[in-house]
Amino acid sequence: MTAANDPDLASIVQITDAFGLEYDVVLTLAGLVVSGTLIGARAHAAQVADLVQGEDPDETFRGALAGRFRQRAEDLRDWGAGSKLGALDPEGPEGEDLEPMPSVAYVHLRDVTVLPGSGGATHLDLWRGRLADVAGWSLG
Repeated sequence: MTAANDPDLASIVQITDAFGLEYDVVLTLAGLVVSGTLIGARAHAAQVADLVQGEDPDETFRGALAGRFRQRAEDLRDWGAGSKLGALDPEGPEGEDLEPMPSVAYVHLRDVTVLPGSGGATHLDLWRGRLADVAGWSLG
């Protein structure tokens, strides 16, 4: 049985992905508390590219891998553009032919602290997790 995404958190992630907004969040997962700044998938892919490549030139293996993430970031450039915002904007934009906001499956964080139930925080530059695995959340 697959867990259902929290529709409110999914809406926040959709807006973050589509418009590049950022929010400080605390997420509760099975046995973990994860806190950081919620960022869009495009920003996450671009930052992963920078971390993967480091100071290596483009012609290296690391540069090629970074190029994959830069392409992913470019592919996400217009994600959600021209979509209806559904319940967030009941009046909606002009035009009934617009698609609904695309669904999201992952949440992306920057400047992350992971606290396991046993204590001892781990700090990470970036974190990506399945939205369906989030049991609870808080903004701020």
